[in-house]
Amino acid sequence: MRRREALGLYPLRDLHRAADDGAWTATGPDPTFAFGPAAVVAALSGGRIRVRCRPEAVGPMLVVETVGEAEPRRYRLTRREGGTDDLIRLPPGTRALRLEAAEAGPRFRLDAVRVEPVGRITAAVLSAQKVIERLPPQERRPLCLLRRAFGLARSVPPREIWRRLTRAAQTRRPPATYAAWLQAVEASALPSAEALRRQVVALSERPLISLLMAAGDAAPDHLTEAVASLRAQIYPDWELCLAAVPSAALRALAAEDDRIRLLPAAESTAASLDAALALARGPFLATMEPGDRLAPHALLALVRRISREPDLDLLYSDEDRIGPDGARCEPFFKPDWSPETLEGSFYIGSLALCRTALARAVGGFPAASEGAPTYDLALRLTERSDRVGHVAQVLCHRCAAVPDPEAAARALAGRARRTGGFDTIRTLAPEHFALRRTVSARPLVSIVIPSAGRDSLIGGRSVDLLAACLASIRETSTYDTIEIVAVDNGDLRPPTRAAIDRFDARSVTWDKPIFNVAAKMNLGARAANGTVLVFLNDDISVITPDWIEAMLALLAIPGVGAVGPKLLFEDGSLQHAGVVFGEGLPDHVRRGYPGDDAGYHGSSLANRNVLAVTGACVMVDRADFEAIGGFDEGYAINYNDIDLCLRLREHRLRTVYCAEARLYHYEGRNRIPVVDPAEQARFHKRWGAQLARDPYYPDPFGIRPPAFELDAERFPLAAQHMVEAWR
Repeated sequence: MRRREALGLYPLRDLHRAADDGAWTATGPDPTFAFGPAAVVAALSGGRIRVRCRPEAVGPMLVVETVGEAEPRRYRLTRREGGTDDLIRLPPGTRALRLEAAEAGPRFRLDAVRVEPVGRITAAVLSAQKVIERLPPQERRPLCLLRRAFGLARSVPPREIWRRLTRAAQTRRPPATYAAWLQAVEASALPSAEALRRQVVALSERPLISLLMAAGDAAPDHLTEAVASLRAQIYPDWELCLAAVPSAALRALAAEDDRIRLLPAAESTAASLDAALALARGPFLATMEPGDRLAPHALLALVRRISREPDLDLLYSDEDRIGPDGARCEPFFKPDWSPETLEGSFYIGSLALCRTALARAVGGFPAASEGAPTYDLALRLTERSDRVGHVAQVLCHRCAAVPDPEAAARALAGRARRTGGFDTIRTLAPEHFALRRTVSARPLVSIVIPSAGRDSLIGGRSVDLLAACLASIRETSTYDTIEIVAVDNGDLRPPTRAAIDRFDARSVTWDKPIFNVAAKMNLGARAANGTVLVFLNDDISVITPDWIEAMLALLAIPGVGAVGPKLLFEDGSLQHAGVVFGEGLPDHVRRGYPGDDAGYHGSSLANRNVLAVTGACVMVDRADFEAIGGFDEGYAINYNDIDLCLRLREHRLRTVYCAEARLYHYEGRNRIPVVDPAEQARFHKRWGAQLARDPYYPDPFGIRPPAFELDAERFPLAAQHMVEAWR
């Protein structure tokens, strides 16, 4: 910016300023200020800026327009005592800056607005200040900060330190729009139609794909659009087995295209689909709703994957919805194969391809599946085979209704009865369920609690954490076959010792002069007698009395190795709903969201598969725990819980987030997790390459923080993966 040119703020629209006190009034739905002149704004392009103002009765939003981007970037300025103070990196090509008066009251003030460029040193100082402000008071002491800075400098390259510092402190952008994703990823990464046709010619095998459709009382325009999307497929080797009420229009359509095979509609959707299945000639089939529209490259994408992995029995894709205006919206970017997630909802949805012979072998579409025939089929198929694949592309656009909740619940109950015993099922939402299997045995569960015997403020009063935790377990939990083993440091106070005796617990002492929580948990496990182990922080209290039963029911499923519950902060907000990975490092997904937050397609609401759960509460089978050697004591402070889950995964054991089990975790709500740099480097060396992509957290979503929200910074990675998929 040239020194003599100042950046000014001017009312752009829907604003009026009072002459008497300088307050603003919104005169329309979009009160907005503009920064200028344009040359000064352009001079800031690509650099970091510091934005400050004093708002009253308004939530200011900085809007950045950039050359080549259809959607402007928006940054909600962070309200703090004394006003906002945000550090923002402007993208190259910035051409306009605006300030939107979001959430404005009838009269509001926006004073002391300043936007100024900052250099690397100033940005580093501001970033460090912001990070330090968010640390717990005991970790802000100069000696602690110096020790941590020295450790960081010893183990992390300077460029990486700078990147982490500025990313942690700068103001985060709101989620990107799906329209921006379509433009930046799908439109740019998909091959041309000509290139796709060449790929059809290059296929060594071209299996016939049978599409099954029960038209029922579908609207004629929906049926027409679905059939048109099939006829527009680049992959030509398909047939449509259409069960519908005969009409002249349908007979004419079948005469025009011999790939369309008509059969009379049966008395129900399930019966119609079963009749269509009997007619199918292809080795693979998929069902379609009359309202579905397939992307032109949909069948080709599935066939190419089958040609590379011919042993797959089930293959599904991502999907979105067709809005009332005909535009694509509400994308569902799905996880890779997730058996326990499937028992929480029919996440597989459409478009899904399965082996025709297997569909027939498991019984097709029986009358009992009416209301949720495709969900019921998917459940029965995956009881026979775990050879399930996922094409991470949006191949189906839907406007169909969700499965009938009662029918879906019946299908889930049937699965449980076939695979070990049904206990209960609850409908959490129209598309999400809580299935509980019968726990036939009541194993001894050993709860291992490493504790320093300290006090903490909870509910405004000082509480002995270990004593309170023991009381909560004994007084609230309904599972009675438990033992509690506390691992202390040898210096517990007499009242805490008395609480251990009072609540029928016992303790073992960690007598080494170093802090190592992984070693303490291993010590507790060796002292425990249970065949099931629960590792629990001492700053935990129980909310759901049947938390142990809910986790045991999941751990009993063959192939499950670790189970973790939903954890809430003291204020009721979400602390833990599973761990996801970005750039090879773990973080808690949707941390800080409301405790009743449903998440992304039920990600917080229902049980689901994740790569890891937190060690603040994790249940494992003792035999599995011992088979992998317990916790890695090389992670004395951090990552020992995550590493445990990942080593279980190496033994083909899954980790499950149990939404039905809820506990309070009195960890600091606004605390920045403090990570030992040496342990982080060790973890990244061991696992980083394997965790470049989290199979349960799709590419387009942001990782700082992870919240299942679209992030434009991740779009290039998503586009790269799509390009690679079509090579």
